[in-house]
Amino acid sequence: MTELISAIWAGLRAAGLPEVMLFLPDGSASRCHWDDTAVIDGLRVALLGDQERKIVRIVPVDGCLGIGIASPKGIDPMSYRGVVLEKLNARPAGNEPIPEDEAWIVEGAS
Repeated sequence: MTELISAIWAGLRAAGLPEVMLFLPDGSASRCHWDDTAVIDGLRVALLGDQERKIVRIVPVDGCLGIGIASPKGIDPMSYRGVVLEKLNARPAGNEPIPEDEAWIVEGAS
């Protein structure tokens, strides 16, 4: 499954967690909101601001090594896991339809 990170992010977004940390192939990590992504020729990419190089990096989401949810400032990440799990468990089951404007279909996925 080549669209693994995109599929996880789509699920997080549906659960109300659209902002994630993307673990990039160069070993760095960057915070990104779903709204800061685009689809280019069928490939979802993240638009990441790189202040050091003064550029916008265009990174294929599925080229990332991992994905995570940053806990809010002052909140222990171990405690915040329960909040994330609660949101994920509260979302509709995978077979239930969601409104079209919330749907994200991965072409060619099985």
